[in-house]
Amino acid sequence: MLIFTGYLAVTISYSAAVKNKNYILSIIEKRNGITSKAGVGSTSKLTNRSDATVYVNFGTLETINLFLRGSSYKQQGTCGEGVGDAKDVQWYGVKDIYKDKNAISISKNNASVYVDKVKIDNRNKNDKYYYCFAKININNRQNGSINPPAAYYRVRLFYALELPVVSSLVFTIDGKTDIIETPSRCEIAELRPSGINC
Repeated sequence: MLIFTGYLAVTISYSAAVKNKNYILSIIEKRNGITSKAGVGSTSKLTNRSDATVYVNFGTLETINLFLRGSSYKQQGTCGEGVGDAKDVQWYGVKDIYKDKNAISISKNNASVYVDKVKIDNRNKNDKYYYCFAKININNRQNGSINPPAAYYRVRLFYALELPVVSSLVFTIDGKTDIIETPSRCEIAELRPSGINC
């Protein structure tokens, strides 16, 4: 009975993690990279019913965080190095998608979402993160090119086997986007090549 319950728990957790991973990859592809706008500037309203307004002028990270919060995603894990990663791939981890109840603040003219991302290195590679991401450039454009080089993005999420008798076992699930020929010029500063201005 314990084996069957464990199998069922892992299957359910795994399928939810796959769904979340695929949705996150599609967000990155639709936005041509990893941006963080926080609703600055003119805000597009998707819906306006009484006092419920949905804003669409968020960047990639804000959209991912909102999606994971709405999915009740709470699992955390360590990012470390990925399987098959080149040595120079830099991972970033998102430490908190549930900062506080004011993590999403909506005012008359704009909306903002708290995003706490951390560059992962030897000092913090064993810390816990909600999800991790990396950008892998696949070609070098000539100096003076006004566009960033083509790239794809790696994403890592976590799921767990949680049984009353067994301590929680955390597993990772990785995915990567299709190649994005021209990533957004307005990516977060950490991923934007030097000399490329938003």
